[in-house]
Amino acid sequence: MTDLLPITYDNIDALAASAFAKSRLVATALGEDVLHNLEPLARGEAEHLLDRIARRRIFDEETLAEIDGLSDRIVGLIQAGTTEVVHYANDECNVSPAHWTSQRRTRAADELGRALMVLFDLQETLLAVHDLMHAERAIEVLRAAS
Repeated sequence: MTDLLPITYDNIDALAASAFAKSRLVATALGEDVLHNLEPLARGEAEHLLDRIARRRIFDEETLAEIDGLSDRIVGLIQAGTTEVVHYANDECNVSPAHWTSQRRTRAADELGRALMVLFDLQETLLAVHDLMHAERAIEVLRAAS
């Protein structure tokens, strides 16, 4: 899904810088593909995340929680905008299965799907940075105890 750098201590600075770049992509996706597809009262999470991105506060635990909540909401809207269509082939010469399914999405579901991929990419990068930082703290505690 993404081109995430290897999760090593040597790459933590590059991962953090990448997270800031990805956050700008998320801001664009939220503005272009998400906000107009949400009900006015349901835009709070997306607007709050946009505010955190604008203030460069993306490494807080609250940001990860907001991404989780917003991505769950978006997934639900994508599912609501997706219809499964069953096709039948009753031709006696048909050698393939007699029926198959395909999915059709509304325009809103397509737009939300694009934004969801970018949101997941940012989440993956933020989690990698968090994991490395927690690992560094744990190692410091172990060294201090020795």
